[in-house]
Amino acid sequence: MKIFIAFCAILALGSAKRLFHNDQVLRLHPTEGQRDLLEKLYETFPAIDFWTGLRENRPVDIHVPRAFLGPVKVFLNRHRINNEIFIEDLQKNIDQERSPRPEQMNLASFDYNVYHSFDEIEQWIEDIAGTYSIATKQTFGTSFEGRNLNAIKVQHLKYTTGGSKPAFVINCGVHSREWVSPSTCVYTVKYFVEAKAGSKEASILDEMDVYVVPVSNPDGYVYTWTDDRTWRKTRSDNGLDCIGVDPNSNWDANWSGLGASSSSCSDLFYGPSVMSEIEIVSQAGFVASIPNAQAYIDIHSYGQYWMFPYAYTYSVTEDDAFLRAIGAESVNAIKSVHGVSYESGAFSTVDYQGSGVSADYFYDKQGIKCSFAAELRDTGRYGFTLPEE
Repeated sequence: MKIFIAFCAILALGSAKRLFHNDQVLRLHPTEGQRDLLEKLYETFPAIDFWTGLRENRPVDIHVPRAFLGPVKVFLNRHRINNEIFIEDLQKNIDQERSPRPEQMNLASFDYNVYHSFDEIEQWIEDIAGTYSIATKQTFGTSFEGRNLNAIKVQHLKYTTGGSKPAFVINCGVHSREWVSPSTCVYTVKYFVEAKAGSKEASILDEMDVYVVPVSNPDGYVYTWTDDRTWRKTRSDNGLDCIGVDPNSNWDANWSGLGASSSSCSDLFYGPSVMSEIEIVSQAGFVASIPNAQAYIDIHSYGQYWMFPYAYTYSVTEDDAFLRAIGAESVNAIKSVHGVSYESGAFSTVDYQGSGVSADYFYDKQGIKCSFAAELRDTGRYGFTLPEE
């Protein structure tokens, strides 16, 4: 406990950038009946960062600060929880994740093959909206720290029946350390605005409008660039022991239930109240204001999953067969591009049981039948520190 208190004191000393030299990411292979042991592991060593959910019969990845490596490995061996080292030195992974480069603050120099800071993405949004007539910037609020919450609406051609087109909302960057998520949203917009007449991308826009939110948790995202690469939550200060709320545990969908945490210091903290986070309230209102919104997807990493409701229960939705069909088609489409395999299924069975999740909220509260969540690459070798290439 003294080690943990000292560790927390170091993290609270101010603006010094957190480093991860000799921290390791371990992959655990729990067997049936060992979930309670994983919960005990977290209670015993609260400084451990679970990179995946608590699951039986599926791998569980944990980031262990170097000060705790010895005691944690003793615990795992004592309880016969099989484990292996997946990342030997987390700081080395972070150092190799991206290459040093000058800022890219205009469209001419913007490289879609690298990670971008929030300021670069904000300027890119301005440039895209100013360059392409089919792209419109929409600001739907500000974050806790006052940063813009921006979306890009991409549309062209009138709906063939004369009515409003169906709308598809793609949300990225909700968990700030998942850098491949905003990159994916940025790349998606590129494909649409550069689409040639008659292309597959253009044909999609013939049938629907697309709303893309590149960074829905801007405060957290900025913090991962300046202070702590592994930060997951928002940066709201609720006067509790620790700052921030898990933005994907804060939605009004079985809020505060199984899979979320009441501890403000947990990465799964569900917040002081339901929909407490301004970023969540703003996005809910934004999606509700979109005419004919029929599809929503929340882009995360990692694990290579394509998921649909429910997350908070093992019970299936009334649209289960329909959603499974779309999931199967989606993972087949993904594999056809690069041969990368994704797993599709209900959130609770494919990943872990969680409460306050956006896909459940939009399915239940806003009636969006096609509500999804995706976990992008990889399957754990790099985890949240996926190299740019």
